[in-house]
Amino acid sequence: MLSTPGRDATAAHHAATARVAAGRRRTARLVLAGLVLVHVVALGIFALHAAQTRHIDLYLAAREAWRSGELAAAARDYGTFARDYADETWPVKLRQNYPSEASAWFALGRIEAERGRTDAALEAFRRAMRLEPGRGRREYRDLLLERGRPAELAALAREELARDAAATIAWWDLGAAELALGRPAAAVQAYDRALLHLPALLARVGTAPPDELSGEEADLVNLRAIARLKAGDLAGAAADCEGLGDRQPPGADLDRLCSAFLLQAAGRGDAARERLKGYQPIGPEHDALVHELRARIGSGSPKESGPERR
Repeated sequence: MLSTPGRDATAAHHAATARVAAGRRRTARLVLAGLVLVHVVALGIFALHAAQTRHIDLYLAAREAWRSGELAAAARDYGTFARDYADETWPVKLRQNYPSEASAWFALGRIEAERGRTDAALEAFRRAMRLEPGRGRREYRDLLLERGRPAELAALAREELARDAAATIAWWDLGAAELALGRPAAAVQAYDRALLHLPALLARVGTAPPDELSGEEADLVNLRAIARLKAGDLAGAAADCEGLGDRQPPGADLDRLCSAFLLQAAGRGDAARERLKGYQPIGPEHDALVHELRARIGSGSPKESGPERR
């Protein structure tokens, strides 16, 4: 059959109409799919927001339990928060002021230390430090000294020094560890290095003018003097302690600990006892030294020393 112009126009019209209808159907399907996707995404966002709200509430409950002295409950909730952190915050955090995973491990470490669970506390502090370098490190080193594990502190300090030989804090901690291990000569060497690198550290953090005696330097000199005394270097110990006394500001008493040790070594127990009055140890190594000295001079219970830590 031969086509005619009329039939061709009609067929073209029908084809165009079909194409338009098909296009509209495709558009409708796309719009519907888009609406479904938006709905699904909205539901997902809502569910994620709700889950993260519950997660944050768990952190807040742990904090409140800790404040109330419910240490077991606080440890459980902080641990759950930290272990679930990656899953709960994936793929995005929708809540503002979200507590960090490191903060939960840090809090857990402190709580476990309070509970006397040393290994659990140390592991929690290690996790906090891996996530945020430096977070919990002071607590970690103090706990090792308090629980009589100075060899582990020495190992930590040496690991840090292998990465940075000018790490003042690592040398400082190595000195404390060596002193606790009964190796005072090695402690003197470590404190020497800590004092050598201390000015750069103080300049970096801006805590003290370079020409003034800082509390950090005074503490290190006290500890080095005592280490020298224990190593048999009475002259070196006296020079350290006298130099500290000469440099300290008027009215300050920054040489109290080393001078008490020197007085005891000179057989002047009463003067050493008087020198220790009111002294508050600022760390576990100082606390151990005060216990030791008071045992030698018989000044009563050492429990009066040291501020309570939490």
